[in-house]
Amino acid sequence: MNIIEQKFFEATKNILEKNLKIYDERYVDFPVILVYDFESPVSTEVSKWYIANLKDNENAEIIDFSTANKEELKAKLLSLQENSTVILVQSTNFMLDDFRIRLNLNNAWVWCLEHRHLAYIYDDQLENYADAISYNTPFYEELWEKLKKLSDVAETMTFVCNDGSTLKIEGGFEDMKLNTWNYEWKNRWWNLPIWENFTEAKIFDNVNWELTIYAFPDDKLQVEFCDPFKIKIEKSIVTCNDPKCPDNFRKILEFIALSEQGEVMVRELWFWLNPWIWKNKRVADINTYERQKWFHMSIWKKHQIYRSKMHKTVVQRYHIDIFPDIKEIYIDDKLIFSEWDYLI
Repeated sequence: MNIIEQKFFEATKNILEKNLKIYDERYVDFPVILVYDFESPVSTEVSKWYIANLKDNENAEIIDFSTANKEELKAKLLSLQENSTVILVQSTNFMLDDFRIRLNLNNAWVWCLEHRHLAYIYDDQLENYADAISYNTPFYEELWEKLKKLSDVAETMTFVCNDGSTLKIEGGFEDMKLNTWNYEWKNRWWNLPIWENFTEAKIFDNVNWELTIYAFPDDKLQVEFCDPFKIKIEKSIVTCNDPKCPDNFRKILEFIALSEQGEVMVRELWFWLNPWIWKNKRVADINTYERQKWFHMSIWKKHQIYRSKMHKTVVQRYHIDIFPDIKEIYIDDKLIFSEWDYLI
C-alpha cells in the first residue's frame, strides 16, 4: 500500500466509523449501502477503499452502478428504514432523482453521503483529494464556534486583498450557519468534502467597495484560475470594468444579468475551513475547491437559507462561487485571517 492508498484507506475508514458512526451501538444493526463507479481515477480510488473497509460488514451491500437497474436502485434506497446509511461515489452524478436523492433520504432519516463530480478532478490531484476528505471534525467544530461567536455580534467585516483592494460590509450579519460534518443533527447528508460556515449581510446596501478575483468556475464545473482582476461592488451589485477581466467571467456576468432582472448580486459570505485545499494545493472540481481554508463569495440572488429576505416575486435562480485573492479578514477590528490561515 503506497502513501496515497494509505491516505484513502484511513480517510474512508474514518468517514465510516467517526463521522457516519456505522459501528455505534445506535446504528450498528442498520443497513449500509455503497453505490460506486470506476469511471474515473478518483472514484476508483475512493470506491476501492470504501469496499475494503466494508468487506467484513454483514450489514453492508456494495452496488456497482454500471450494472444496476436505475429504477430498482432508486426504489431500494427510498425504501430504507430510518438510521440506514447510503454512500454514493460518483464520477459525475448518478441522477437517481429529479432533484437530489440525498435530500429525500434525509427527509426519511436515512444518512446519505455523496462524493460527486470526481471525474472533474485531474489525475495529479488525487492525493490532494485524499487529504481533503481526511478526518478533522473536532478542529472544524472548534473553529466554527469561534467564527460564529464573532460573526453573530459583529457590526462590520473587512476583506483585504493582496493588491490592497478592499470590501467592507457594515450593519451586522445573519445568523452564521455551519456544517462541520457532525452527523448528530437532522441534516445528515452532504457531499464531501464539506466543513463550512456561511452568513450574509443583514443590509444589502451596506456591501461596498472592491475585491480582486483570482478564480471562478467554468462551464465544465471546474475552477478557472486567472491573473487577478478587480470587481466593483456597490450596494451588493457587482460590476467589472477591469481590462484584465477574463472573457469567460464577463459571460457569467452577462448571463446572470439576463436571468435576474439586469443585476448581478453578492449574497453569501463563505468561510471554509478545509486546510488541505487552497490556492497552491488545487482540486479542479468546483464543489471540492470551494471547501478551501479561505474565503469565497457567491453571486446571483439565490439563497435557500435566507430566501425570505427578498420578496417572493424576486427571481432567485442560481448562485455561482467566486474566489477573492484575500490577504486579511477583519471581523469588527479583530484580525481573524492572514496569510492563508485563521488566527482565532
